[in-house]
Amino acid sequence: MTINWKEFNEETITKTHGKVHSYRDLYEGNHSQLFSRAKRLIEKGEIVDEIIYGTKESQNVQTPYIVANVSKLIPEIPAMLVSRSIGNIQTSLSSKDYDSEDNTRAEDENYDNLTTQQEAIRDIESNSHLEFEHWGNIVQQQVDGGLVGVPWLDDRGLRLEFKARDVYYPHPDGMGVDLAYTVEINDEDYLQVYRERLEKGGLRATHMLFSQNQTGKTTALSDEETKKLLNMKELETFYPNRERFFIVYWPNEKTFMNPMGVSCLKNQEGKQDEINWTLTRNALTFERNGKPRIAVSQEILNALEERARERYGDASRIDHRDLEITAFNEQGKAMEIIQIDITKIGDISWVKDLMKLMLMETKTSEKAVDFYMDGGSTSAQSGVAKFYDLFTSLLKAEQLQKEYIYFLKQLLESALWLAHENDPNILIEQPEIQLKAMIPISRKELIEENNMAYTNGAQSLEVTVRRNNPHASEEWIQEEIARIQEESTPDDTTSLLRGRQTLNNFFDNRLGGDGDGDEETRL
Repeated sequence: MTINWKEFNEETITKTHGKVHSYRDLYEGNHSQLFSRAKRLIEKGEIVDEIIYGTKESQNVQTPYIVANVSKLIPEIPAMLVSRSIGNIQTSLSSKDYDSEDNTRAEDENYDNLTTQQEAIRDIESNSHLEFEHWGNIVQQQVDGGLVGVPWLDDRGLRLEFKARDVYYPHPDGMGVDLAYTVEINDEDYLQVYRERLEKGGLRATHMLFSQNQTGKTTALSDEETKKLLNMKELETFYPNRERFFIVYWPNEKTFMNPMGVSCLKNQEGKQDEINWTLTRNALTFERNGKPRIAVSQEILNALEERARERYGDASRIDHRDLEITAFNEQGKAMEIIQIDITKIGDISWVKDLMKLMLMETKTSEKAVDFYMDGGSTSAQSGVAKFYDLFTSLLKAEQLQKEYIYFLKQLLESALWLAHENDPNILIEQPEIQLKAMIPISRKELIEENNMAYTNGAQSLEVTVRRNNPHASEEWIQEEIARIQEESTPDDTTSLLRGRQTLNNFFDNRLGGDGDGDEETRL
């Protein structure tokens, strides 16, 4: 059972994916468009959001709408921790598994250090600009409640593409999935649908195009017209022996009640609104009562107005210099400064409690936002101390890391499946994704930790070199391993004079023939 695309609009998206656009506005800080109390104050002219409404609307309003966007930190903190932990992508196969004797690839200067398999993985990683995608992928998955990935092969090369959740529409029978999104071609809007459907013997991929009216009603276009508009030769491809989709969906906090996942900002709207409301209300109170006011007698005020009228022709333009010499009134006072105690305005502790509650409900460490650090130390911390400060966020980040690695491996395996169809020398596998520490530590700690693991036999020389130099190229790593192995071979007088020792020169070249010990030793 497939999906019959009769219309595509906001209601269609909301029906399948919920209010993803509201969560995006919440994350972006567009709160004046979300919360009714802010809208009413802006309409009354008491506050203004200058970023959205501009300075023209705010020329007679002094108080801005204040946004303390805790909702931005909640998805970004785990994204920061996980994205910095993603290292290089390496093939999981040994050279004996994938080296091909009849390989006809053009030779280049790096061919001795590169295999066909690793080249394919690097090409996918490079074409996808994967290094730039990790942080944004995790943030989008957290905000929307899901993320879509699909391998793609066209004139731009084999790559991984990542898309927001609201393009993903699984078929009711579970045997297919559609990616649907609005595209603009020749200044007209169309609905483009990419469909994958499991059939007997393989997977069928189909491209479709629909015209749309203003209400979102759709009309299917003919194959010829679709080919012309999409600039494609074929709209349908069948992949024999393919038993699962190329499209991979990664849900956030998947449950039986929410099989497609939920946003990490779910149920945080009310607390975010209250935080903004409290801060903005305090700003209004301060604006109205926080500025000093000067009280003078009626006689002094009349005199000041008369001087202003004579000087400027306007009685309201009182010059402050005229207050430097004044006369005392009957009580001995000339003027009085009136100002309220602004420390008594509002309840900032209530805002702190709300922020703390948001962080607690979303499994975000308070130390991660440097918020609840009254009297906290600013001295340097070791990696262990940072670990315990960020314990809650690290637990959440480790779960996301595990899911994201699985998500990437599934996509890379599918991409290698496509590559294998064009080049049998490329094998289908799930490559190894190396991981780095989520918490930044000093280089001294990093080297000591890895060298100790190598000395104790807990990890290999190659892993040690990679972890000590996480940003080094593959060629440099292999050369460094070779240099270390060469320098670590022991030298003695004989080896310095005659080269590295063999069994033959160990016996002072007394072995006969080829030195394999089969012939009689000459005395």
